[in-house]
Amino acid sequence: MIPLKPLNCLIFKMFKLIFTIFSLLILAFPVHAGTIKGEVKYSGKTPTPITHKTGKFKKVCGPEILEESLILENQKVKNVVVWLEGKQAKKLKSKPGTYTIDQKKCAYSPHVLAMPQGSELRILTSDPINHNIHTYSFDNDPINIMFLPNQDYTQEMEEPEVVKVSCDLHGWMEAYIVVTPHSYFDMTPSNGAFEIKNVPPGKYTLKVWHESLGEESRKIEVGKNVTQVNFNFTELATQVSQK
Repeated sequence: MIPLKPLNCLIFKMFKLIFTIFSLLILAFPVHAGTIKGEVKYSGKTPTPITHKTGKFKKVCGPEILEESLILENQKVKNVVVWLEGKQAKKLKSKPGTYTIDQKKCAYSPHVLAMPQGSELRILTSDPINHNIHTYSFDNDPINIMFLPNQDYTQEMEEPEVVKVSCDLHGWMEAYIVVTPHSYFDMTPSNGAFEIKNVPPGKYTLKVWHESLGEESRKIEVGKNVTQVNFNFTELATQVSQK
């Protein structure tokens, strides 16, 4: 038979452990956190796809490279970056990681790369020829370096912004790096769909960006259920904003 005092002590310790685990679960998964879902469409006039002749680089690059500035599938738009802004969004946390962009067959892979601020950008090259990677940024340190075969380079992306990437040796090579202010973001695949999970309840501005369609924002209020938000662009942007 266990004495009463030690038994009470054991029960207290067990209760304290259960309470601690429960508290950690609450912190990891906000109570009544919601989900934002939607899709991005383009219903305007579809431009003629642009191809670039590679000339003397065709042995490595192939004879032609198709531009990726607007990729559509049944009007659904690929490579749209979606994130949250506003007063409430300033409380959201960033979970930095390492994100990679490769120079492969004289094109950037992926064409659009999204990452939360504070993340490491790792640049690789799979090509047996030289490239010159050149980034255009306002708030992050610019990159302008000659890339030799099998070289790699890493840099922290400290501030949120849209960064254009190009190669000074091959004019058709372009990409975009979208640095978001936190980890509550998504990027659309070929079906144009996006989803942002575990969003604390509150009022936000949902921001979408695409290199050819421009930017659009929508005021939303997130509760414990799914918040559905769809975007339909009807024309190309006259000037793509990098901010």
